[in-house]
Amino acid sequence: MSSAKGPVVVVTGASRGIGLAVTRILLSLNARVVGLGRSPSSAHTELESLITSHSTSFSYLSLDVTAPGAASTAVDSAVKKFGRLDAVVHNAGILDPITKVADADLDAWRRCLEVNFFAGISIFQQAANYLRNVNGKFILVSSGAATGAKEGWVPYCTAKAASNMLIAGLGLEEKNIVSVALRPGVVDTDMQTLIRETGRTAMGDASHDQFVQFKEQGKLLHPDVPGYVIAKLALDAPMELSGQFISWNDAKLAAFQNPKTM
Repeated sequence: MSSAKGPVVVVTGASRGIGLAVTRILLSLNARVVGLGRSPSSAHTELESLITSHSTSFSYLSLDVTAPGAASTAVDSAVKKFGRLDAVVHNAGILDPITKVADADLDAWRRCLEVNFFAGISIFQQAANYLRNVNGKFILVSSGAATGAKEGWVPYCTAKAASNMLIAGLGLEEKNIVSVALRPGVVDTDMQTLIRETGRTAMGDASHDQFVQFKEQGKLLHPDVPGYVIAKLALDAPMELSGQFISWNDAKLAAFQNPKTM
C-alpha cells in the first residue's frame, strides 16, 4: 500500500482529453489517482510522463469501462493501493454513432449508452459503500446535449439526458455522497475532431459549420479549463450541489474555477 497521503479518486477516460486534464490537476493538488482508459499508456506520451513522475500516487489501468468486472477492478485497485476511496469521476464518453435515428445501428447506440451511462452506474455501485463512509463525491461529466436534441446526435443526447437523471436520483437517495453532473462546455478534444471530420452528413450543414467555426475562431475550451473545475469538485464539492446538473462556468462554481484560465 502506498505511504502517500491525500484523497483518492478514480477517473474514467483518463488517457486523454478532459480525463487526462482532470488526472493531471488532481495529482498537482496532492490527490492520489487510479485512472482508467481503453488504450495502453504507451499510446499517450503525457500519460506515460504522469505515470513516471507520480509513481507513488498514480496508477493507470488499461480497461474498457464497459467490460465485465472493470468497475470492481478499478475500485478494488484504488482501495488496495491507497487504502480508501474518496471520489469517482466518470468522464469516459463517446459520441458515436453520429447518425440519423432511422439509420442508427442499434448495437452502436447500445454501446453509446453503455459507455456514457451504464458504466457510470456500474462504477458508482462498486464505489458507493466507500464513498458513503467518507462523504465522498461522484462527479459525472455530462453535456449541454443533455438538455435538447441535436440532429445526428440523438444517441449521445439520450445517454447524457439519462445521466443527468441518474445524478438527480442519486441526489435524493444518497445523503452521504455528493453527486454532480457537470457540463464542461465545448472543449478541444478528439470528440470535436470527430465531429468536424465525420459529422456533416448526419448533422446537416448549419450545425456542422458551427462546430467548424468554433475551432477556426478559437472558441474551443482547453481541457484544463473544465478539468480544473471537475478536479476541485471531486475534492471539495459541497452537499448543496448534490443532484444538480451544472455548467463549469456557473456562478455557483466560482470557487472551483481556476482564476488563471478565466
